[in-house]
Amino acid sequence: MGVGIVSDIFMGSIEKITSKKKRVFSSNLQTFITVKVWNATVSNLTLMALGSSAPEILLSVIELLKNEMYSGDLGPSTIVGSAAFNLLVITAVCVSAIPGGEFRRIKDIQVFAVTATFSVLAYVWLIVICMLWTPDVITIEEALITFFLFPVLVLLAFLADKGYFARGGKSKEAEKVLLDAATEQEIATMRMRILKKHGTGIPDDKVVALIREEFGAVEEPSRAARRIAATEKIFGGGRRKSDTKVVPVQLSPDEKEAAKPNVVFAFEHLEYSCLESCDMLELLVTRESDSIEPLGKGSVSYRTKEVTAKDGKDFIKKQGTLEFDEDETEKMIYIQILDDDEHEPDTYFDVELYQPCSVDESKVTTKLGKNKTAHVRIVDDDAVGVLAFSSQEEKVSENFGGEKVISIMVHRHAGAKGAVACSYRTEDGTAIAGIDYEEATGTLEFADQETEAEIHITIKPRGRFDTTSIFRLYIEEATGGVGFAAHTDGGEECCICTIVVGSDEATKRRADKLKQAFKVNWEVQMMARDNWKDQFTDAVLIDPGEAKGCELVTAYVFHLITMPWKVIFALIPPVDYCGGWLCFCSSLAMIGVVTAVIGDLAELCGCVVDMPDEITAISLVALGTSLPDTFASKTAAEQDPTADASIGNVTGSNSVNVFLGLGLPWTLGAIYWAALGELSPDHQWFTKYRGQSVVDNYPLGGAFVVLGGNLGFSVAVFCCCASACILVILLRRWFVGGELGGPKGLHLSY
Repeated sequence: MGVGIVSDIFMGSIEKITSKKKRVFSSNLQTFITVKVWNATVSNLTLMALGSSAPEILLSVIELLKNEMYSGDLGPSTIVGSAAFNLLVITAVCVSAIPGGEFRRIKDIQVFAVTATFSVLAYVWLIVICMLWTPDVITIEEALITFFLFPVLVLLAFLADKGYFARGGKSKEAEKVLLDAATEQEIATMRMRILKKHGTGIPDDKVVALIREEFGAVEEPSRAARRIAATEKIFGGGRRKSDTKVVPVQLSPDEKEAAKPNVVFAFEHLEYSCLESCDMLELLVTRESDSIEPLGKGSVSYRTKEVTAKDGKDFIKKQGTLEFDEDETEKMIYIQILDDDEHEPDTYFDVELYQPCSVDESKVTTKLGKNKTAHVRIVDDDAVGVLAFSSQEEKVSENFGGEKVISIMVHRHAGAKGAVACSYRTEDGTAIAGIDYEEATGTLEFADQETEAEIHITIKPRGRFDTTSIFRLYIEEATGGVGFAAHTDGGEECCICTIVVGSDEATKRRADKLKQAFKVNWEVQMMARDNWKDQFTDAVLIDPGEAKGCELVTAYVFHLITMPWKVIFALIPPVDYCGGWLCFCSSLAMIGVVTAVIGDLAELCGCVVDMPDEITAISLVALGTSLPDTFASKTAAEQDPTADASIGNVTGSNSVNVFLGLGLPWTLGAIYWAALGELSPDHQWFTKYRGQSVVDNYPLGGAFVVLGGNLGFSVAVFCCCASACILVILLRRWFVGGELGGPKGLHLSY
């Protein structure tokens, strides 16, 4: 119980360390994304495996030190017994835990192949060094090879995780995004990619599902969280509140109101030009929605307003209401223009939209767009005139569903007599041609009496949210006697329009809405509280939760039994200190103390029942250290959509047990005895191994002895069983459809 509880605190510190996040640039999305600092495979094989296997590893080290650097039977046999229990019993439990007819497959099969291979080769390697290479003796070279096989395993598993061993060569998977920590910009970029790939007509819930599938990192409870929950089930409450729950974020009334789709009325353009002889001016009014739902009926009112142009002299005043039928998106306003024979400068008037309305105001928000007022210029047609952009700065929004062609208006002021022309070109700013927009060059021509012309530029989608990029459009080299307006950017030599590309309001609203879909409130596993007072309070008091009847009684009984351990371990610093590292080191030291006690108790138990240390270790001790992992793997098998967290981690943990649990103490022992050199004939070494062949093979002593007889037999049996187990797992994948579960009855026959 004690080692299980303190190991969970140790796992809590590891969870804190490995949960750190960073922002990196994604070449796939062309934006910065939020990812975890620790690669999942590396953390599972290093810190997470260390947390799970710490008792076995420390038991071997402590036994070596307690035995005055002589190898014992308890540590190695516990590692072999734990490996057998992990691979055979835990796998069988996970296979049978899946309801009949369902199955789970290992997703990262390349990583599993690496760890499964090493989980067998690690124990074959024990046979080689204990019985074949240098029988009954571990040399420094053998010990170091054993220890350094651990980083080799981590490296190969990391390469497999990145796709280097995939069929057809490297096929590195794009970096996955932590969606609950993603910014609106990241979500807008992912949404744009989804709509570009699957079409713009798909609903938001489908967009959310596709983003999760194609870009989202799987945020399942970690191996540490699984183990802590398992220990909670066995021994009662400890340093956490309750199981992890995912609760969807609830929107406030104001947020629900803001989430309603927008219906926007606006003029097609902000500025219009016409000759005084045109007779009738046409202004197009559009109605748009950021929802894919059909538009209902609606209306918007309009009116003219004098600026320099006068009603009755330059135009006829007009006021009215445009009525839109269902799904109708465009209406035209007609305004009469008056002509005269006077030579005069250009005159101006405005047309305003007001009082937008939709039939069902409870479901949509109706408002006016940024082009709610159209500025109309009446051009005198008796002079050549000058050229200028309608605006020196154009703000445009990208089209989230694909490329968008924008029209930049060039006006001919103060006259429209004769045919004229000019050249145009684009120039990069923060926007890059080919990435943010298509480069445009050419000649713009105005016929006689023509007052405006358009330059078309293609804007490429980038999934912008709150970022903008700019480029410039030049008109220059005018012909036909026309010039450029001196008061504009560029002066009389040319005219420059700065184009700012950003996101539109609809895209921002959709990104905000999708962010709410990804945002979850985690009732986090409280692996350690943020102060010692809370830790001692939790150690003494119990939170029964929803337990009733016998379950409640059992919870109180186990709580009382484990309370002394909980009070002692409440002395460990909280996990929030020093980023989790202080808790990591302190809990590791506590595990060492408890493991030393376990070693003594195991020897005493063996003495009482006349059971050899290797038998005690391979059965009772191995069972006690592996039981929490059994419940954690069973929970993962039932709840996760894949089998990676349930049996995929077992093989890696078994390999780590050998490489660290034996590699570390054996390296210390081999170096120690090599440093002693030649021993005197009366040294304890000769007395301890009298009658063994190792004394004849090493007459001067000084060798680190690990008798391979019983250990070699146990390892050989395990290798055969492990190979058969892995073969059955692979056969189930090929013939049943998954490593876990399967047809009714078959999953129980494992």
